[in-house]
Amino acid sequence: MKKFVSWIVLLIIGAVALLFSVSNRAAVSVDLWPLPIVQDVPLFITVIGAAIFGFLGGGMVTWFSSGHVRKRARAARRQVSSMEKDLTTLRDRIADLEEHQAPPKPLVADQ
Repeated sequence: MKKFVSWIVLLIIGAVALLFSVSNRAAVSVDLWPLPIVQDVPLFITVIGAAIFGFLGGGMVTWFSSGHVRKRARAARRQVSSMEKDLTTLRDRIADLEEHQAPPKPLVADQ
């Protein structure tokens, strides 16, 4: 169901992008300021290009700013792995001790 909803949302976004592209084909001049480059490109390319650039830039900022969280997660994963090994070792030791333990003596009441 989740996959179906994501496909529907993706289809709607694609349709809106297609309609935007068809509706905004007028040429605009793009000037990359300190460079002596002026290029006439369709408006939809500048808008979609800016959106893609913003998306990728935001993704990079998020990736770098969440580095400490990923580092803590890796450390916690290592710690959990170590504790699971310790737990397995302790369970094995308990099983060995229970196996080699003398049977309890029956309690006899003094008469």
